[in-house]
This record gives sequence, C-alpha cells and structure tokens, in this order.
Amino acid sequence: MTKRDNNGSGLDRRDFLKGFASATVAAGLVGSREVFADADSAAVRFGRGLLAPPAIDATPGTEKYWTKVRKVFSLSNDYIHMNTGTTGSQPEFVQNNLAAYNFYKSQDPRDWSLNLAADFPDLFPVVPSATGARQLLVANTYGANADEIVLSYNTTDACNLIFAGTPWQSGDRIVTTTFEHPALAGPIAWARDYHGVEVVMIDMPSNFTADITVDDVLGWFDAALSVEMGAGKKQYLAISEIFYKNGLRLPVPELCALARSRGAFSIIDSAHGWGMLPIDCHAYGADFIVGAGHKWLCGGPGTGICYVRTSDALARPLPPFAMGNFFIYGNPFVAPSALYNNRNWSPALYMQSRGEYNVTALYAMTDSLSFFAQIGIENIYERALALGNYLKGLIVAQWGPEALWVQENPDDRFATGLTAFNPFADKHNGASFATMNSAISVILRNLALETPKIYIRSVSWRSSQSVPADDRVGLRIATHAMYNNYDEIDHVFARLVNQVNLSGLAQL
Repeated sequence: MTKRDNNGSGLDRRDFLKGFASATVAAGLVGSREVFADADSAAVRFGRGLLAPPAIDATPGTEKYWTKVRKVFSLSNDYIHMNTGTTGSQPEFVQNNLAAYNFYKSQDPRDWSLNLAADFPDLFPVVPSATGARQLLVANTYGANADEIVLSYNTTDACNLIFAGTPWQSGDRIVTTTFEHPALAGPIAWARDYHGVEVVMIDMPSNFTADITVDDVLGWFDAALSVEMGAGKKQYLAISEIFYKNGLRLPVPELCALARSRGAFSIIDSAHGWGMLPIDCHAYGADFIVGAGHKWLCGGPGTGICYVRTSDALARPLPPFAMGNFFIYGNPFVAPSALYNNRNWSPALYMQSRGEYNVTALYAMTDSLSFFAQIGIENIYERALALGNYLKGLIVAQWGPEALWVQENPDDRFATGLTAFNPFADKHNGASFATMNSAISVILRNLALETPKIYIRSVSWRSSQSVPADDRVGLRIATHAMYNNYDEIDHVFARLVNQVNLSGLAQL
C-alpha cells in the first residue's frame, strides 16, 4: 500500500485504521458521541474510515438499553426532537461513514470503492457488487428479493418512477383516499389529467374511533374496487400505509389481498414505514412499495427505498411496467428496444442505473439500516407503539379520547408512532379552523423557543371531498423508538398543556 496524505500530515492510511478500530470498540461500549467528543482525536478520526454500528452494552428492552441507543445519535440534551415524521436524525457513525465515502471517492474517483473494500473488508461488502450488497441487506431485512430493491432518493422520487413507467390509458382506474401526501397525490392527479385515468377517492373519517375494525376499512375500499371495469382496463389501489396527517396505519396486507381479488394492482406509499414498521414486502402482497430513508430510518436526506415486485409472476401476473427510468432503456438506433412491453429485467439494475446517483448517501442510509437491524426491526416497532400509546394516554387523561384524531384501537394493525390530536372544543367546527390553526402556530413557535427546544408540527386536511379547503387541524407528535423516551414525552406534554392553556381557546 502506497502512502497517502490523508489528513495533510503525510501519515499512511493504515495508521488511521488503528485509530478507527479503537473508535469502533469505544463506540460499542459508550456510544459514538463520547468517541467523537475526544478533541484530540476527533479531527483525525472523523470521516477518514468506516465505523461499524455500535454494540449496545445493556439488557435489550430496558430503559438503560434505550438510553445507550440514544447516545449513538447526535441530538443535543437541550433539544427534544419529536418530528421524525418530517425528518430523522442520523446516527453519528453514519455521519462519519458518509464523510468517509465522500473522502475516498474524492481522493480516488476511479478506485474508491475497491480501496474501501481493501481497507474495511468487513464493513464494505462488494458482492455481488457494492450497490448490490446494499440492496441485498434491504431485501433480507424487509422480506424481498435483492433484484426487487431500488435505492431511491425519497418517496416522491420512487412514486414518480412508478407512475412514469406505468402505461396508463384512458378508462384505467386508481382507487385512493382523501388523505394522501403530495408525493402520491400529485402523480395520481397527473395520471388523471394527462391520461384520462379515473380517480376514486375513499373519504377517510377525520375521527378514527376505537370501535372501527379492519373489516370496516376493507368494506370502504371494496365498494370502490368492486365496480365493474371496461374491457382491457387496469385498476390500481394507490394508498399510504401510514397517513402523514393523522398517523393512522391502514391494514396493507389485507387491502392488497382485496385489491388482487378485484383484479387490481397495488402501489403503497410507506414513507413512514422503513425504520418504523416490520415490513415484509412479500407478505404484504403489494406490487410496489415506496418510502423514505430520511425519516424513521434516519438515513439522511435524499435517500429512500423502492420495492418493485418481480416474484410470484406465475401465480400473480406482474403489472404492466416500463421501469419509469429511461437511462438504459434503449437507443435510437434499435427500434423497438429489446425492453419494450416486457418485464424481463431487474429493477435493482435497470431502475437503479439512472445516471450519476448519490451513491455515497445511499450507502450511508444502508449503514443506518444495519444498525436498526442489529437492534431489531420488531423491537423498534414495539417500542415506538409503546411510546405512542403512552402519549395517547396522557392526551386522553387531559382532554378525553375525543381529542385524538386516531384513538387507541384494540387492533394494533392501526397503530403507529405518530399521534395527531386537537384539544380545542371547536375541533370539528370548520368555521373555527383559522383561529385554531393560528393558535397552534403560536404554540409550535413558543415550544421551539423553550429550553429544551421542542420540535413537533401541525397538520391539516379536508373533512371530506366536498369541502373546498382544509377545515380540520391538529398537532402531530412522532415518538421514535431510538431516541425518544418517556421522560421526554412527560416534559413535552406538560409544556404543551401550558401553551394550550395560554392560548385562551376553549378546550375539550
């Protein structure tokens, strides 16, 4: 190995590896914050080599265990982050690895990947390829085949790829809901406007009460999916797994099975799923699942995961699809392309290869996933639900169950780590929307000015399709298993009650 000027001091790269090995061990015992806090070594260590996910030296499931997990993140003690539904916080070892990927790539643009594999063989796998190894990790974690996984940039990017690749025709139908995020709602409207696709929206209830059942939800959708289609027309179910507005989780496996029974394909927006839910792509039975890497998975901005079904094609015909990405579709000298009107291609290759993509950011996202997998995806989900249900209990004790937009349901298939609520007596009065919305804006601003700083958000929506503008509003709090805890929830809720009292508006 030739010597390289890695840090301006003329030291050999191998000299740094010893420091990194020590940093990895230390991170496993005390968390990366303490490692990087060492002023004498931080400048040398950070971003010059890869770190493994820290091992947590505590009994799994205990509060001590989760406290040590929290130390892997760089969130300050004077900051309470409860808006993971908008963006998460990267683990510090992932921040280091992202810097290292960029450092190696800038140092040797030709062989940076080979250099990383040589220097960190246990942390930088290259089989079947550097990107393929990351796709395999995602597939193994989330119940898919590696060739079905595309590392995307976010939910919006993946939705655009899917809608652009679907051969929409006039008379096709999309069944969706009134609660969709623009990442999905925008492409749906595009298919309607430019291709004559019929859009049927299910009016979701603003107040999702504890007595609503999975069968009730299936009935709402079956009424739309069972309407007879014209000959040769396609039907799609396009819905969010978790509504960003109120935190409700839909029973996706059951809805996908219902869609199949009605001859429909399924597109699932799981923007909040990766990192929060124990998703099993094959068990879900969906044709497409898209989601963000920067939210609950804490993978950093501009990252995501897109699942495109290629399996079980004999039992369940694959949806017509042309990859939605034309970088390696074909060329003007061969007509038509060999890929025309067929699904004999791997999404992991043909959708992944779309020009110079931000490979270093996507690798960092999968490093975060490796840490989540080490903790246990199911453990993370159960912790998030426990924290969310604890928060719901505080809200009910203060204002009653009517304050919750989604009440705690005996069926956990509806439960998530997102809680939306409105404590005001006029929560259902559309004429009071502007007043309540203004009061909530003041509450959020004041909470952000406190010490510790509190970061939550507001959400709003239409009560029905017939309402021309938003007339429902609420506060939304995200309880992340990896870095939120019961003490934070107690503190945030006490400060929130104080701010609601100061608003002067009548409460429930």
